[in-house]
Amino acid sequence: MNESNYRAALIPLDERPVNTRYPRMIAGIAGVQLHLPPTEIMCNQRNPANTGALLEWARDIAPRVDALIVSCDHLGYGGLIPSRISMEPAGAIVQRLERLRQIRQQFPALTLHGFNVITRVSNANDAVEEPAYWQTYGARLCQLSQLIDRELQGEQAGVTVELAALRAQIPDAHTRDFLRRRVRNHTINLHALQLCAEGVFDLLVVSSDDTSPFGLPSREKRWLAECAGRLGIGDGPLLMYPGADEIGCALVALAINAAARYVPRFAARYAIPGGENNVAAYEDGPIRQTIERQVRAVGGVVTDESDAEFILFVNTPVERRSEWQPEYADREREERIAPLRAAVAAIAAQPSRAVICDVAYPNGADPVLIELLQQHVALDELAAYGAWNTAGNTIGTALAQACASHFAHSTEGRKAQRRFLAHRFIEDWGYQHVARNELRQALLRETDKREPAEENLAQTCAWIEGRLNELIAQLPGFAGRYRIQPGSARLPWKRAFEVDFIVEEEIGI
Repeated sequence: MNESNYRAALIPLDERPVNTRYPRMIAGIAGVQLHLPPTEIMCNQRNPANTGALLEWARDIAPRVDALIVSCDHLGYGGLIPSRISMEPAGAIVQRLERLRQIRQQFPALTLHGFNVITRVSNANDAVEEPAYWQTYGARLCQLSQLIDRELQGEQAGVTVELAALRAQIPDAHTRDFLRRRVRNHTINLHALQLCAEGVFDLLVVSSDDTSPFGLPSREKRWLAECAGRLGIGDGPLLMYPGADEIGCALVALAINAAARYVPRFAARYAIPGGENNVAAYEDGPIRQTIERQVRAVGGVVTDESDAEFILFVNTPVERRSEWQPEYADREREERIAPLRAAVAAIAAQPSRAVICDVAYPNGADPVLIELLQQHVALDELAAYGAWNTAGNTIGTALAQACASHFAHSTEGRKAQRRFLAHRFIEDWGYQHVARNELRQALLRETDKREPAEENLAQTCAWIEGRLNELIAQLPGFAGRYRIQPGSARLPWKRAFEVDFIVEEEIGI
């Protein structure tokens, strides 16, 4: 494959940078052109996309690319959040997805990958991404979801009584709406399976967003797996695993790898002995299983170290399955420091083979691992690094970057590789672990709220830019070489949780 001539197109999960900027940066490492729909026709948080325009764009781009990767949630519902909050019937969504048949019929040689998400059940009383009643009943609806699944799996003792008591606390109208939306999502997922079975999709990924061992999403995933078996869909055209925001990156990497007939070989090394059996927050299986599934998603194989091109250094999840918290910091540091030192020594010995998947905590880097990396490793020589949001998000994005690095033959490709590494460290450690907490504490002191408001948004973004530039100075290999492009720092959804910025080389470098 001549990467400079290879073209791909992506209808992303939604408009956030993790779903748009990241895939484009990864494609850039490999020297591949990646087309995305114009911003004005994509969704904007709770506002749905112009699905008619998205369909027109897909039809228009199909003859000009080698691969088309489609989020069924964005094309069908108009975006990830609209898939949770819209009132459209299943029939309207199915009708949009059916238009993909025409693209397949017109362009049989086109690689066409699809992905869709089993709707999550958030465990927080927060309606930013959910129907309005989630603000009051979100945690209870999550508990309801888990109890229903446990009862259906045969846990009668105590569960039935607890379930009845919980139902009495939630208005019937909210429970009915909650379950109706789940039925609609399941209907769409079943239709996607049918498209896969009929060869419309070369590959379909059905992912579980913010899942857990028990709950309606896990139950629906089991149903879908059973239906896939009845339809005769094997492991080749269908992948099912926890994840969401990393899938665009993974499928871009898969398309590039397949076109080049390249099968990346990964060996997994788990930093904490026995940690490979831990279940990460928001997931429903051991981390070793997540690794295996995500490697398959990029078209790779898991092998032993003697045969591997890349070594996955996995900082395994802490058993309490929650974010880093200062009250546990000393104990967890003492428990983990020795094996982490050994892992970092191995990374330092062969950084270009090292893919660091820091999944000890969700939503940010492990400060102990970062401290050791800063002391001993040339960070700009790594194959990949990730430490953001869920374990699946981190692993899938890091694997995609590693795959792209295999094709970084040109000067521009190598620059793009270093720039994305810088971006990952600045965001996953600099923002998510350090600056975000500082920002929320400052806002709380000054405004009595932990989130920015319209009147202080510009000031907040300016502070983020300055703070991230300070933190770059603490990163060996990047300090003095990179900065945040002036004026580029922003909060895409006007909240502190996710950030966007552009990394650029310092003038004169």
